[in-house]
Amino acid sequence: MIIFALTFLEYISIFSQTTVAIELHDNSFITINGTTNLLSFKLFQKGEDLINKSFTLTTSQHHNRIYISQNQITIPVSKFNSENKMALRDFLKLIKSNDYPNLIIQLNYLEANQTNDKNNNSNGNASVDITITGITKKFDIPISSKQAGDIYSIDGEKNISIRDFGLTPPVEMMGLIKVSEWIDIHFHFIGKMKVYKSLAMNK
Repeated sequence: MIIFALTFLEYISIFSQTTVAIELHDNSFITINGTTNLLSFKLFQKGEDLINKSFTLTTSQHHNRIYISQNQITIPVSKFNSENKMALRDFLKLIKSNDYPNLIIQLNYLEANQTNDKNNNSNGNASVDITITGITKKFDIPISSKQAGDIYSIDGEKNISIRDFGLTPPVEMMGLIKVSEWIDIHFHFIGKMKVYKSLAMNK
């Protein structure tokens, strides 16, 4: 949800600090897509299962990078679901969910590729640290946003290798089923946002 800050670019260019209140909608979601040599599978977590849905944060800008006061989100892995229950079970086993019950994402900064266009769309990149099974890796995730009144939607997607986190792709049924090391993480957040501008800068 901290990636909602991408949509504040037009405000932060005028104000050195911006306080933002966000209420996340239940139709937001996070998905993890994977494949085997035989089939594909999808794990998902709905907005209603996320830990924090209402929060306030402060943003600031240095050059074209945006920094956020509350820059860490915790995702409980037990809240993931799937139509493929075997894939879900193997995923939780793979990431050692009993020992590491949460995925942790820390936002380092946001960087804009372009300013909002006439349709109130924006895009950019988020520099994040992702921690799985106690191992942290840095990634740049392309993100895009759309605005309709005070409702904002944010989308981002990244293909990563589980080997980056010291994990070995599982092999099932005596080698008949082999899971790919690559997974695709996609998030879609929708929320209502109220901006409180402060500390105006001289133009």
